[in-house]
Amino acid sequence: MNDELRSEDAAGLAEEIADLRGLTTRLQAENARLLRLLELTPKQAAPPGPVQTGFFEAPPGPVGRQSSPEAKVDFFGALFAARTDLYAVRWENARTGKAGWLPAVRGGWRKGMRHEDRNYLPLTREVLRSHLSGETHIGLYPLLDGDLCNWLAADFDGQAALLDALAYLKAARTWSVPAALEVSRSGVGAHAWVFFAAPVPAETARRLGTALLREAMAVRGHMDLASYDRLFPSQDVLPTGGVGNLIAAPLHGKARRDGVTVFLDLSTMEPHDDQWAFLSSLGRMTPGEVNRISRRAGRVVVGAGVDRLDAPVSTRIRATSPPILHARLAAGIRVESGELTPALHATLKHAASMPNPIFYERQRLRMSTWDTPRFLRNYDETVDGGLILPP
Repeated sequence: MNDELRSEDAAGLAEEIADLRGLTTRLQAENARLLRLLELTPKQAAPPGPVQTGFFEAPPGPVGRQSSPEAKVDFFGALFAARTDLYAVRWENARTGKAGWLPAVRGGWRKGMRHEDRNYLPLTREVLRSHLSGETHIGLYPLLDGDLCNWLAADFDGQAALLDALAYLKAARTWSVPAALEVSRSGVGAHAWVFFAAPVPAETARRLGTALLREAMAVRGHMDLASYDRLFPSQDVLPTGGVGNLIAAPLHGKARRDGVTVFLDLSTMEPHDDQWAFLSSLGRMTPGEVNRISRRAGRVVVGAGVDRLDAPVSTRIRATSPPILHARLAAGIRVESGELTPALHATLKHAASMPNPIFYERQRLRMSTWDTPRFLRNYDETVDGGLILPP
């Protein structure tokens, strides 16, 4: 009797093993098919390592409103990781109403101080704690040695800043790029942040941001090409003897009480109730994902290279251009922005621009590109809604 039971158990086990082998074969074939569709290498498709999951599993781990100040400082330093050998501080002149940013140096900043004579103060946990408590508002330098960065931020200014930023986030969602929207200190401007699980080349990160901006412009034709100059890091390589450009750090303690420098809930356009829980839940892109999406998005085309209408892919709404487009010839060709679809508006502005050779030459020589536009814009927009193109 026992022998018969053992024989039946063995037969059942062999059948289960055969079923499992068949299932494994089918899953391996399905996995190979998905790898081909997603253009992933086996290395890219491997389970995430400790670097990619560090924000969730390793200290400090996820944090929330009730977490200790020490845990929040550690989390902030890990998420907004920037250069640690220096930082900037915001200054204000109550008499003149002017404000700005200066690198924090030992002994205080002196006008005309040479770079090699500056004794920069390091970005420490105490500095981060001072920022989060509101004692000091600091600026971060994202471009690391080796021309790497841990995050990408896009800056939007002006009265339409939030509309422009929302178009950028719409493009990001289309490309499966997790992005967060912060309202800047002024309460009018906005920053859109994308975080990486590990450092990526600044050139790759900026190529991703550039592609998102181009898609956003196809949705919001009124966006200016100057937005391409408001990405952080602001250039692909670290200038020789320089430190790169800075961006104001979010979550400033005093400003948070006024509802600024905080991240917005896109469903209400109001600050998240728990800023820390939101940031803990936000996805981080792996270097492979950044490279793959930026490569698939392609490069921005300007000038004579524009030979077709660049329609947006982030919306199913297809605005139809009018059958007749009115234009007036004077010093330039004036068309009415109200007659243009957003995609046509953006395409015309790109066609009326060209790469700035000075920008790329300065970048090649590892010189600062501050205040040097990436594209030379040969169009103008009037206050009464005219788009002036070169004749």
